[in-house]
Amino acid sequence: MKKTLLLAGVAGTMFAFNANAMNVRPYVEGKISQSWLKAEYKEDGFGKENFKDNVFGGSIEFGAKLDQFRAGLEGYLNDDMKDNLLNVVPVEAKTKGLFLNAYYDIPLSTKHVKPYVGVGVGYSWLKETADMTGLGFGEATGKDKDLGWQLGFGIAYELNNNVDLTLGYRYEDLGKIKYSDNQTDFTNHKVSLGLRYNF
Repeated sequence: MKKTLLLAGVAGTMFAFNANAMNVRPYVEGKISQSWLKAEYKEDGFGKENFKDNVFGGSIEFGAKLDQFRAGLEGYLNDDMKDNLLNVVPVEAKTKGLFLNAYYDIPLSTKHVKPYVGVGVGYSWLKETADMTGLGFGEATGKDKDLGWQLGFGIAYELNNNVDLTLGYRYEDLGKIKYSDNQTDFTNHKVSLGLRYNF
C-alpha cells in the first residue's frame, strides 16, 4: 500500500512538472446564457412546422490551455422551451447534454483582450411533450439521444492572471428526436456570459 501511494505521489509530481514545463494550465468556466431555441417538426405527408422559444441556460466546462489552444468538456442545461404547434397543440421540450470543445485564442498586441473561435461535437438528451387533449387525444411524449455540433466565437477579458470574463456567441445543432414517420430537429443560437478560472 505504501509503495502504491509513493508511486502515485511520484507520478503526480512528474505530471505536474511536465504540465508546468509544457505551460499547460487547467481551467474551469461557468456560463449563463440566453438561447434562441428552434425545433423543426417534420412528418411524412404533413410537411414542416417550426416552434421556438427564448430560454435561459447555463453550463460548466473543465479543460486545459496550452499556449493559444484550449480544449474542454462542457455540460449544458437549458430551460424548457414552450410553444404551440399549429397554434393549437402546446409543446414543451427539454434539452441538455455534453460538448467536447476546442478553441483557438487569437493573439493580439494587448494581452488583456483575447478574441477566440471555437468548435465542438456534442451529445444531447432531448425530450418533447405535445398536449393534444384539445384535439381529442392524450399527451404524446418523445425522447431521444443524438449527436450534434457547435461553432462559435467570442472575446475574453483578463481580469487578473487567473480570471477571465468571457462573452461569446455560437450556433448549435443539438440533434433530433426520431419517430417512425416524423422527426424534430433542434437548433440553437446562444449568447453567453462567463467567468473562467485558470489554475
